[in-house]
Amino acid sequence: MPNTEAQPDKTELERFHAWLATEDPISIATHVHVDADAAFSAALLCVLKPKAALVFVPADAVIEDQRTLAVDLLNGPRAVKGLKVGSAFGLLVHGLKGIDAPVYKALKRWASQLNKTDSGKGCHDPVVLAELVSAWRHSGLDDAACVQRAKELIQGKIRAARSNANQKHRAKNIQINDGVAVLTGDVRIRKGHVFARGAKVIVRESACGHCLLLSKCMLKRGLTLRTLAPLLEPHGWFVHPDGFLACYGSVKAPRDHKKSGFKLGELVLLVTTWLNSIEHAAPPQTL
Repeated sequence: MPNTEAQPDKTELERFHAWLATEDPISIATHVHVDADAAFSAALLCVLKPKAALVFVPADAVIEDQRTLAVDLLNGPRAVKGLKVGSAFGLLVHGLKGIDAPVYKALKRWASQLNKTDSGKGCHDPVVLAELVSAWRHSGLDDAACVQRAKELIQGKIRAARSNANQKHRAKNIQINDGVAVLTGDVRIRKGHVFARGAKVIVRESACGHCLLLSKCMLKRGLTLRTLAPLLEPHGWFVHPDGFLACYGSVKAPRDHKKSGFKLGELVLLVTTWLNSIEHAAPPQTL
């Protein structure tokens, strides 16, 4: 299938890469009364180059300083507008593809959104970046504060992506026995990464309490942790009505797992026995 992704202007891309390679002191320029493209473009550059100075200029300003990158501005030899892809932010993110792949992957969906909204196309995402900037503006934030808020979002997005990548790597070392994976202590691994390796149930023990999680594959087969409710609920466990979760305590309401009525080994045995009874059950008779 051919790649239909719009390609950025090579000259603008080279300007961005050259600016990235420039040693401090350097600066960033964008227009006053920032919109989403200006705010998030400037914020991304501030994340990439924390010591860079940020200045706000009229939208028709011409920036000629070789140590300055002018984002979401159209005029002059230092301007990066990103018209071919749809936004300056989209061009900057595209430009990171071969330089910092994790950051590119973390931000490419946001870039795709701004490519649409900044070029006047419709966007059906539930939270639109342009609306965030509008809300900040109506809350009384000035240009610098709007860029700072965008910077916080970008930093959080990048950190979350890196954390997710690390968790995916750690998940490879989790042992799965008879479809049951056990997570203990302060091990932070997303359940999806463990289920992707074939786990049917995850048993967690942490400072927050005890928890059982059932995979979507097992839910689709008609299984539910509600089956175990008679054994768990008398000890104060919460069993979700949809059957994918059973817990004694959580990050939202921590409890001492020692008071859950079960030791970790007992929970693992309970879940393993339950799964084995299902896997080895005789298929229903057909007439």
